[in-house]
Amino acid sequence: MSNLYKRLLSPLLALLLLCTAGPVLAQSYEQLYSDYRGSLYQIRLIELSSNSKAGLGSGFQISTDGLIATNYHVVSEAVHHPEKYALKYLSVDGKEGELELLDVDVINDLAILRQKGESGSDFLRLASKSPSKGETIVSMGNPLDLGMTIVPGTYNGIAGGSFYDRIHFSGSINPGMSGGPVINRNGQVVGINVATAGNQISFLVPVNKLVALLLDYKKEASAGNGALELQPVINRQLQQNQQRIIDEVLAADWQLRPLGDAQVVGEIVPSIQCWGNSSDDEDEPIKQVAKGCTGQDVVYLSEDFDTGRVEYEFFWLQADDDLRSSRFYAAYEENMSGFFPGNSAGEDDVTDFNCKQQFTSHPRNGDAGNKAGNGDNQPGESQKPVQSSGSRKPVIARTSYCVRRYKEFPDLYDVFYVSLTVDQNNRALVSHFTLSGFTQESATAFTKKFASEIQWH
Repeated sequence: MSNLYKRLLSPLLALLLLCTAGPVLAQSYEQLYSDYRGSLYQIRLIELSSNSKAGLGSGFQISTDGLIATNYHVVSEAVHHPEKYALKYLSVDGKEGELELLDVDVINDLAILRQKGESGSDFLRLASKSPSKGETIVSMGNPLDLGMTIVPGTYNGIAGGSFYDRIHFSGSINPGMSGGPVINRNGQVVGINVATAGNQISFLVPVNKLVALLLDYKKEASAGNGALELQPVINRQLQQNQQRIIDEVLAADWQLRPLGDAQVVGEIVPSIQCWGNSSDDEDEPIKQVAKGCTGQDVVYLSEDFDTGRVEYEFFWLQADDDLRSSRFYAAYEENMSGFFPGNSAGEDDVTDFNCKQQFTSHPRNGDAGNKAGNGDNQPGESQKPVQSSGSRKPVIARTSYCVRRYKEFPDLYDVFYVSLTVDQNNRALVSHFTLSGFTQESATAFTKKFASEIQWH
């Protein structure tokens, strides 16, 4: 074959491949849906009083005996209010039936249910290994109650910047698809639809989390424990998860960053991301520089209740020398009155905050004494100001430490901390953090570490 003929043939072959790739892929997606549609279900949350739908999601059968997997957030109202809600399924072919809730994993947003009565005959197998990065995978679900659909996309590995493993999926997961399967070309489940950030950025729960939940359920069932009481299960999962987070945070190397006259905490771990901004309005008498850091995800418990948040922020406020101190502190107090906990919770979920205030003393760099004037006291306990033996006066702060208890999980608390320096007339540092769903021991350890890390020039 001549070189000229080869050069002419290559572009023609490339063009032919481009022209034929679309129908071939479309045909394979159609075949995937045809082969596995019998394993797909719409999950319906039914409000019993009206006998009407109160929520929709997707699910898929994972065994011959009628086990179905979905997201926890799809069925959460039935977990918390079983007297008010029931769960039902609708197959692609229109078959309806009732569902029994068996086990949940609130950390990874998963639930296992069982069909009551006759089980479906089709089920999906769970993959034993992850796809290759860049591999095409297919999401299935029921978007907006429009009927089952498929969405091809790209597997991009585990997303960074989170305390929780989530697959980054380049495809559009829409409301109603939550809990649906994402399969590879062999029809094996590699992930479960869970969330979207729009613009072809979606997230999946890795299938190994479902495998672990399934093994846990089968272990309990084989032990003859009967139906699981889900509240103790959730309580155990929350405590284990929050301990994992606090251990990771406390063991990290806390890097400090300059802010005004202080060095404050930056990004402790990759799961916590920091952002900053400053005011640049020349007409404002008080200039503000802000730095806020937060974990990117929370644990969903119900529509009005989430937990697992770690966040902290700092504000440096500085005024011109000729601004009267009374005016500075009036603006300062107004600015700080807007603090609130970073997680949402209702009065049925948590008690009111119980707060204690005190003045604390913090030595400056190079001065003798404790790094931060907290000694061995527990947060919220009265303390004597630490006297610095150095030549410079210590920094004095007014500190509030607030706690509210979880009503259904009494060993867990939300902790809200605010500290405001009060020793200068025209400059101040405000420090704040929120921990949601932690034990008192974990919150105490974090508070001592947080206060001791702040350094002063």
